[in-house]
Amino acid sequence: MREGTLTLAQAAAPDETFDMVFSVHHDYVYHLARALLGHPQDAEDVTQEVFLRVYKALPSYTAERGTLRTWLTRIVVNSCQTHRRRSVLRRLWQRPPTAGDQDAVQDLADSSAWGAPESQALQAELRQTVKTLLARLGLEHRTVLVLHYYLDFSCPEIARILDCSEGTVYSRLHYARRRVQSQLASQPGTPVER
Repeated sequence: MREGTLTLAQAAAPDETFDMVFSVHHDYVYHLARALLGHPQDAEDVTQEVFLRVYKALPSYTAERGTLRTWLTRIVVNSCQTHRRRSVLRRLWQRPPTAGDQDAVQDLADSSAWGAPESQALQAELRQTVKTLLARLGLEHRTVLVLHYYLDFSCPEIARILDCSEGTVYSRLHYARRRVQSQLASQPGTPVER
């Protein structure tokens, strides 16, 4: 460790630090997991796993690893990938969405009620279409789209989170964007920006 660099555990008591990280970032972790996995129960399982990992690793966290949010995002993405690998059989028997399911991508955005009802209805319809299109993408392509467009991570940050080259991120992003655009173009009445 470089001189003058403090870990979070050195700045405060470890349990207090974890409590602070948990309370500030719990919703973010859950909504990201839900956007990547698509099911609330899976997202809850991954959220618990993420915070267990964070609890164990937090004393050794340093700012050289990137921002705390970048570090957490990497843990969430890795945990989602692990979760999907573990549940191959469950994926074969995917449960149908329930009426109570909310749009996970919508949960990541600021949901202000100031818009007009017509506008909100159109946005909800478009969100559902985008959600369906995202679900058709593979996890690696869906992940880069969610991290880039919904969470505003730059491609270099995404490369660090996914532990891959920037070129790989750009390639996945390009492929996913083209695929979503072509599928949106085939939807009647959906405006597509090219």
